Amino acid sequence: MAAVIVVFFLFWNFLAHMIFALFLGKATLTNITTSIDIFLSPPGLAMLAVGSVVGAVFATLLFALTVVSLPMLLDREVDFVTAMLTLFGVVAASPVVMLSWGALIGTSLFLAMLPGFAGLFVVLPVFGHATWHLYRRAIGWDG
Repeated sequence: MAAVIVVFFLFWNFLAHMIFALFLGKATLTNITTSIDIFLSPPGLAMLAVGSVVGAVFATLLFALTVVSLPMLLDREVDFVTAMLTLFGVVAASPVVMLSWGALIGTSLFLAMLPGFAGLFVVLPVFGHATWHLYRRAIGWDG
């Protein structure tokens, strides 16, 4: 499962570089002053918009791929393919709940990073524990 996640992130990173190259071409980001000017130009704003949409799609796919499968791999003797197929059923059964959960995680992580990443010391364990309970409820954990 870790290899699947790493390959996913590598492809996502490659796609981000490709989007940058398509919209900004040979523009160089040498310092903060010129970087802001480049990003606020029409091609820069278009790149940020397209990159944000593509990033949101990839984040949603990765969330749907791991939200239940990672706890399942820790809890049961299943292979990662079975875990991923099970979670697609869980996500398809309640997409609004899963989308809300993903939005809550994303927002909380963003807010936790604002005070110099110090908030992650609180947010990450809380969401780890909460994800375990989400998994137990979604799968019908039998103890």
